[in-house]
Amino acid sequence: MEAIPSLQELPVQSVITVPAPHSKLPVDEPLAVKGYAYSGGGRGIMRVDVSADGGKTWHTARLTDGSQQPADQAWAWTFWEADLPVGSSAPGSQLQLVCKATDVSYNVQPETIDGIWNLRGINNNSWHRVNVELTSPEPEEDE
Repeated sequence: MEAIPSLQELPVQSVITVPAPHSKLPVDEPLAVKGYAYSGGGRGIMRVDVSADGGKTWHTARLTDGSQQPADQAWAWTFWEADLPVGSSAPGSQLQLVCKATDVSYNVQPETIDGIWNLRGINNNSWHRVNVELTSPEPEEDE
């Protein structure tokens, strides 16, 4: 078997960490979404876009911890947060949350794995997707 060169540099990528996949969330406005982004080669994260409708509409996230790194010496994750409107979504609605990052060299995550697929899944940096379900808000208790 031929030796496969080791992976030395990662492509731009982002991940949703909150809410967890398959969470049941109250239909409150807005929906709080959090995550992190990273790009190899010391390239900083310029922006992260987040969607609550599978990528039809996008909202720019706020970059938080890690965003102060020099643009060409960013060796740590950049955390992000976004408050997404859920519009007229009713209880029982299924939402697909999606995120994609752009680094300072304007590298952007691809929408799907189709063009980058490989047997070992190496460098799969396609959009991260998290499915959630909206539920009725909890009734407020009388004091």
